[in-house]
Parts: sequence; structure tokens; C-alpha cells
Amino acid sequence: MDPKALHKAVDRLRRADRVMVLSGAGMSTAAGIPDFRSPGGLYGTSATLLDRFTYVEREGRGGAAWQRAQLQDDIRNALTHSFFRWNPLPYHEMRRGMIIGLGENQWKLTIGHVLAEILNRQGKLRLLASQNIDGLDHKVVSDKTKLYNPHGLMSTLVSEPSDVPLCTSAADPIYQRYVELVKANVKDIYADRPPRQGKSSHLWPGPRRSAPISLAMLGELLPPHLHEARQHEDESGTFSLKPGTVLFDRTLWRTDASGAPCDAFQIVRECDCVLVMGTSLSGLTIDHVAHTAGRELGLPLLVFDVSTAPVDSLRRNGSWRAERDCHLQGPLDASILEILHAARWLDQLLDFLPELCLASLRALQQFVEARLDPAAAGVFKGKLEAAIADEVERERRFYGDE
Repeated sequence: MDPKALHKAVDRLRRADRVMVLSGAGMSTAAGIPDFRSPGGLYGTSATLLDRFTYVEREGRGGAAWQRAQLQDDIRNALTHSFFRWNPLPYHEMRRGMIIGLGENQWKLTIGHVLAEILNRQGKLRLLASQNIDGLDHKVVSDKTKLYNPHGLMSTLVSEPSDVPLCTSAADPIYQRYVELVKANVKDIYADRPPRQGKSSHLWPGPRRSAPISLAMLGELLPPHLHEARQHEDESGTFSLKPGTVLFDRTLWRTDASGAPCDAFQIVRECDCVLVMGTSLSGLTIDHVAHTAGRELGLPLLVFDVSTAPVDSLRRNGSWRAERDCHLQGPLDASILEILHAARWLDQLLDFLPELCLASLRALQQFVEARLDPAAAGVFKGKLEAAIADEVERERRFYGDE
């Protein structure tokens, strides 16, 4: 890592009082959750599997040929309401692994997730605007008024198109029933991929052909306020049940994790520093908060990403100032460990060891052995070794010896 960039980043954080963190899918990749836009991500992989998706025959517009053409044009069309209303199966086929994984508590935190809570402990966090839908942020950020998921959460359930909520936690009996329905009714289109790239059938075999999941399948768990929606499904032959993620042609969430109204574009005007973590800034919505911060407000931007993509995006939009901003280029966990060490916050990770994923634990162990003196390393040694041993056994259940 560039020592000058590290020094500048630590100085900015020490001086800051109101920090906004803007995070993306790169925050969770160390946990084993594939990102979206990288070559091995969800979109790139799914675009090569068009023959595996289930297409529903219908008369006229919206038939199987139209559905396939839509996915061939852009695989993300499966994640739009205009497609979902004709055929909800490709959405569920793309999301099968994540839905089941959340229900089975498959993933743990990365060091990137923990940084937001450490900033909160320091009294510096104003808002974590997380574009991630995996909900891992909710396991660590203690002040829910400082957590915002504009793209929704896979661990919630709604009835489209009005987004009527059914449950707000993967531990809810309704969600657990939904997970069992997904296992039984949705095929694994990633069956020949490694478990860390979406495969789920090695643990939870699915059918050879997918079938829709209806509200009626929830049985006695269906909330009374959804009875009308169930009747509409029965009469129209449509299916509305899905996780509470925001489809591409729908409106972003407008409330924080506490349920209070939240406007990230307004809140950034109260901030004095913005961290950009694990996002390429290639989206068309919440990513613009970073551009507003840099171009209009002149706030220092600290970018954590292994690639230059977010910095390139900021430069194209006139939002980057080399003398003001800094890019900590490298693996996310490694960069954050450098920051925590330089800011003298590294020992706070001891509180989170049981919640960290194996990759993050090993990154921390490597850092401690290489960078700390024997006395300081000794504080971590025993607890780290125990946490790693436990996590090796836990992850073996999901990934075997991969």
C-alpha cells in the first residue's frame, strides 16, 4: 500500500466527526458471497447459462421466446418487475443460493463490515449506506438509525407489486418456510460451479425443473393482511412472493434500518468525510452520493477497492481531487487492517472474532504475525487460533474442503 495514501486516509479519519460509508458488493466477497459485476460475479456467470433458466409458456406477449430474448439482451432483466410479473422463476433461480444461505446462516462478517461499527464506537459514523442485499451489516451496526439499505434486503419477504411485507428477518418462521419451498421448488442453475460461486445443490438438492412459489404455500403462516393478495394470485394465475430486494425498475427504499425516513443525498451534506468501499460506482442511483460529495460538496473521499474502477468513475464525473482524496488499492480487508493499525483501533477487532468469516480471520492472523511486536501479537494469538479452528469446521459444512 502507498504509505502516503495510508497516512492521508488516517489523518482524514482522525479529523472527521461525521463519516458516511458507501459500501458495495466487494464488502462481502471475502465472506463467500459472489459480487455482481466482476467476471466471476452473478451477472457474468448467469449470462452464460440462458439454457438453464426456466421459461414459462404464455400466449402472446410475455411468452417463453420473449422471456429468453429479454435475458439474452441483459441478464439483469430477470431482476425487474416488468419481467417478474410474467415469470418469477429466473429471479428465484439466480437468487436460490443466497436465499437458502441466509436461511441457513451461511455467511459471517468481513473486517470491512466491522469498520463501520468501529467508527460508530468512536462517535464518527453518521450513516452506512450499504448497497448490499445480504444483510450482514445488520449483524454488526448497533445503531439502526445509522444503517440504510437502499436496494432492500434478501432476508425480508414481500408480495409484489405493492411490496406488502411478510417478515423482516431470515430467522422468522415465515422466511424459514419460504427457504424450504425454495429448496423444493427451485432448481440450482449453478450446480456445476464451485460452492463459493453460487452452487447450493451439494447441500440442498433441488428439482430438475423449477415451479412457482405461491402465497398459498405458506399455509397457516400466511399473515391475514396477505389474504387478498393470495386471492388475487389464485384468480390471475400470477405469483407475487419474493425477497424484499428492490427490482431494477422500482423505487429505492426510503427508510433506515429503524424504519425512520432516510435520504442519503441530504445526510451527506451533514458529513465531513466519505468512505467508498467495495463498489465500482457504476450504478445509476445511490452511487451518485459519492459524486455529490466530491464534486459539489468538496468532501474528502477515501476509496477502498482492489481496482481503479471507482476512482475512474469519480474522475469521469469531475468528483476526484488527487490532493484531497486517496485510493487505498488492494484487498479490502488488508487495507482496512492497515487503517485500524495506524489509527490504533486494531484491538477492537478482538470483540468481533467469533463473528468474522474464515478469510477475514486468516487475513488478521497474517497481519498480526507480520506487523505486531511479540507482546501485542500475543494478545491476539490464542483467541485468533481458537476462532479460526471453529470457523474451519463451520465452513466445511458449506464448502467441504474447497
